[in-house]
Amino acid sequence: MGTIVKTTGTGIPPRSFADEFLTHPKCSEWWYSTTYLEDGGGNRFACQFTLAQVNIWGIKFRLLITSVTDVNRNKHYNTQTPIFFGKGVTATDTLLSVDGKCKAVFEPNAVCPKGRIHLEMDSDAFHIVCDMNAVKPPVRHCDGGVLQMGIPGEKERTYYMSMTNLATEAELVLEGRRYPNLKGKTWFDRQGGTYTLTDGRTCWEWLSLRFFDDTETMIFAFPQDNYYDGTRIERDGSYTRLNDYTLEATDVITWEGRQFSNGWRLTYGGRTYTVTPQADGMFNVFFFELLADIKDEAGNLVGYAVVELLPGVRNKTTPTDAFRKK
Repeated sequence: MGTIVKTTGTGIPPRSFADEFLTHPKCSEWWYSTTYLEDGGGNRFACQFTLAQVNIWGIKFRLLITSVTDVNRNKHYNTQTPIFFGKGVTATDTLLSVDGKCKAVFEPNAVCPKGRIHLEMDSDAFHIVCDMNAVKPPVRHCDGGVLQMGIPGEKERTYYMSMTNLATEAELVLEGRRYPNLKGKTWFDRQGGTYTLTDGRTCWEWLSLRFFDDTETMIFAFPQDNYYDGTRIERDGSYTRLNDYTLEATDVITWEGRQFSNGWRLTYGGRTYTVTPQADGMFNVFFFELLADIKDEAGNLVGYAVVELLPGVRNKTTPTDAFRKK
């Protein structure tokens, strides 16, 4: 039997980090982490954890989505578990868990400046344990922690905060093979709101750029609405809103009848970067996700990016499309 601790707010206006970490009963929202890992021997992996609360037409349910990508072998492993009535779910300010599937432990005050996260994910194909130490305090993105979801209206907004730089050590068992001493970075998001989840105009292309110099850039783009927002995070943890940039898709692919961007040219602050997928993307119920290289104008590799794309950006969709058979 799980335990779900709720806040009385909707995230807007934002309250404390601890309060926004709790469940917002009226919102569609998610706890979301993405990690890249390397072992020094040429093996690279990406892993993703999402616990989402979906509120469509007054019908509320939860989804657990976990995945590991073996980048070198261009192979994905994932679980997608619908959860009704909160069965087996624990969601407090220090613990997220779904019985037998995953556990994320947040050390006391972990959502305050700096902190630690311990994450375990389990499936038939993989078991991974990650220990994450925050290098920087949390970030409130866009307009003081509020993101307009591509179209006008007070309702069409989300609260949005992140821990953008968590130094990560991990051990992975994948199809019976053990990979110890993995190291990398994790980006943890807390986001949600009462926005119209079923409106394709609120679908996004999200890029989390994790530069090797310990700076980060968050890009939240709604190309179909010509609306762009984001955040630039410096090495010392200070951050500023970033909405003066250009993002151009350099390639488009078709995946099971749906189109997605598959490469980008990003320009801001007088610099241009290319973002190029390292491996094929993977569709997880609602979103298409991939790990990418970031290169500067001279062609130097300067970081990695995790990219999340929603099908409504380039395709006509309906809420039931997410549940169609693959």
